[in-house]
Amino acid sequence: MDASAWCAPPVTITGLGRLADHAVAADPPMSRPAGIEAGLMRIPRTPPTTPWHRGTTSTGTCTDAGTAITRGKWAAVPSESRGRADWARLTAFLTARPEDEDSVTLSWAELDQIVGGVPASAVRHYPQWWHGDRSHVRAWKSAGYTAVRIRPGRSVTFRRSGGNPAAHGTGRRQEKPTAVSTTSNGDLRTLQEIDPRDALLVIPCSGKKRTHGSAESSEAASWPSELLAARACNRAAAKMDEQQLMPAWYRYNGWFYTTAEASLRDAVFTGAPLAILSGGYGLLHPEEPTGHYNKAMRLTDWPTGLLEELLMAEADRRNVSAVVAFAAAKTDYAKLVRRTPWRSAGLMAYLVTINGVSKGAQREVPRRLGHAFTCFWQRQPAGRYPEGTTVERLA
Repeated sequence: MDASAWCAPPVTITGLGRLADHAVAADPPMSRPAGIEAGLMRIPRTPPTTPWHRGTTSTGTCTDAGTAITRGKWAAVPSESRGRADWARLTAFLTARPEDEDSVTLSWAELDQIVGGVPASAVRHYPQWWHGDRSHVRAWKSAGYTAVRIRPGRSVTFRRSGGNPAAHGTGRRQEKPTAVSTTSNGDLRTLQEIDPRDALLVIPCSGKKRTHGSAESSEAASWPSELLAARACNRAAAKMDEQQLMPAWYRYNGWFYTTAEASLRDAVFTGAPLAILSGGYGLLHPEEPTGHYNKAMRLTDWPTGLLEELLMAEADRRNVSAVVAFAAAKTDYAKLVRRTPWRSAGLMAYLVTINGVSKGAQREVPRRLGHAFTCFWQRQPAGRYPEGTTVERLA
């Protein structure tokens, strides 16, 4: 980068000593996403940083910020003067965490004090700011951590990555499939206890799509540059044609979508949290303009860990407490949902599949999944769900 180097004032972290000044090149300014300008994205304001009150515990100096970090021996002591953020301090802080600690949650004030001032762009350009090859992203990745739960202006959870950097040069690792427990069609009480309007609904795309559309769209994607770059790499293989666009939820016209059409339309029009897994786009907002393409989901086509991170970020953005996904059991759509580390983000996740279909599965499975989606959205009793409905609780 061409930006000149600068040095931020030091900060003392109890237990770590004084960190050396570190020169970090500033990232180039990011353009404000069109989705934010259009009012499609709710951006919380960064709360003002308040002075920290110091005290002591049996383990050492702490603050009253209220998270596990400052209830113990690690406490950031603000420097007398504030400059631009020095993310090397975060690297040092995370590196010094106990090896048996899988994750650490920092309040926004704590993160602000550790690095010497979190820039407003961390909130304004969420989620793009938290991804890509940027100095602050490299800070936690070089310490072996991934930002898994980001609540702009409130808190950030970093999870220890472990293992070797994954493929595609992203620094992510392949997640192990999560453990599941299943319930049969006779016991769907778990789903009945969830308010569908307070859960992130994850659905697959379909092979059958409507043609035509509009040559222009006022909507715009608000995804990180990594996803946009991956989409560009898949354009040729997907035979992508974006000369005519239409909203993603309406573009798809397969059995799932025709069966669940009324409930799906209601979910979209009422603004319910909804995400679409797509072979050509990776992940889509329901009203995101999409072209016509021909490609099923193949996880090997996407940077390892990227879609998982974006799914968790979407759940965080919509402030949900549960995730309910619908997908055929043996597809890559289901594999993606299973291997996303929902629990590390404090989320309960469920995957609805269909079992026991022996004939006409390519038609019958998505049709029954669409029926199950309708039953869930309308909060119908268990007896109304289609035969073979299975719920996997992802842990």
